Amino acid sequence: MSQKDYKQLEDFLIDDTFQKYCSGEDKTCILYWQQYCLNHPEQVDMILKAKRLYQILVGNRKSVHEQMERLKTDLQSVSIESSGIRRISWQKWSAIAAVFVAVVAGGIWYYMRPIANTVPQMMGAVGEVYQTNKGEKKTFELNDGSTVTLNSASRLELSSDFNGELRLVRLSGEGYFQVAKNKEKPFMVQASDFDIKVLGTTFNVKSYPDEPTAEAVLVEGSIEMKSKGQRENSVVIKPNQKITVFKNQSGLVVNTDKGNKPKISKLPIKEIAIENIPVLESNATEIPDIAWKENRLEIVDQDFESLRRTLERWYDVDIQLQGDQLKRYRFTATFSRENIAQVLSALQKVEPFKFELYGKKITISEK
Repeated sequence: MSQKDYKQLEDFLIDDTFQKYCSGEDKTCILYWQQYCLNHPEQVDMILKAKRLYQILVGNRKSVHEQMERLKTDLQSVSIESSGIRRISWQKWSAIAAVFVAVVAGGIWYYMRPIANTVPQMMGAVGEVYQTNKGEKKTFELNDGSTVTLNSASRLELSSDFNGELRLVRLSGEGYFQVAKNKEKPFMVQASDFDIKVLGTTFNVKSYPDEPTAEAVLVEGSIEMKSKGQRENSVVIKPNQKITVFKNQSGLVVNTDKGNKPKISKLPIKEIAIENIPVLESNATEIPDIAWKENRLEIVDQDFESLRRTLERWYDVDIQLQGDQLKRYRFTATFSRENIAQVLSALQKVEPFKFELYGKKITISEK
């Protein structure tokens, strides 16, 4: 079957080159599929959904073929009758698989039911506040001995009673946490889409309000993350694993209240993807998601709109994209000491576009 004839998510998922593209392990496959997306814009939406589902499945080391079958079995067997919602017909599984997923693999637990009897810890009065502007990064030491490095345009708020019975903080932006161990005082990070609870560990949290996803990467120790929303999910991850929460998702469900006809509606649900991150032993700095801490700008298969937001924060500039063609471009690259003009010039060698600089304002247009 030709790739242009792929109609279902599984058609992409069983393609070896597509798997390597999703995992980022083969640059040739990455470049091929980036170009394929440009040549076949009508399939881009399906490709993105397949890539997202791949990320959910790779938490297990079994082949994707085996996991597809396991996924189908899990979707059929998970009962959610207690919530008053029944699953729609199995023929639609591929459309909802990326929303309703039950994966139990390699010590990863993804619960698809609301967390019972859980009262979230709310931050009251705010105490100390740490923040960074666009174009800067700073490291702060908290009064419990923990350290936090904030990426550009980030803000960390400590509760007024921080290091009392609980060490509670709230993050907007991105931060690299090295938490001092204290079993008597759990450390909790609140973000807009999830909460993280730890005792002592090292991890990275990315939760910018203008980004479509929020992420957490565990370097050492263990953390429990609870997503927020109408249907909460809880997940525990291991070192060198990354969890991504996709914001503003909705899933099709069938409401079956007694005495009424079944009615299909949409329910806001947080979609979660888990992936293992390949990393050299004892060299966490090689993880792309925390390369920023070493002043390396790692771009991995980013579309231009996502890259625009990254570059704005990194270089303290305002970028305007002009032209629909630009939305189809995707980039993979690494930069360290280059200025914004050098970065854009390098990216021009990958995709054709023009740019003009006016101080801190940049206009990028089709070529």
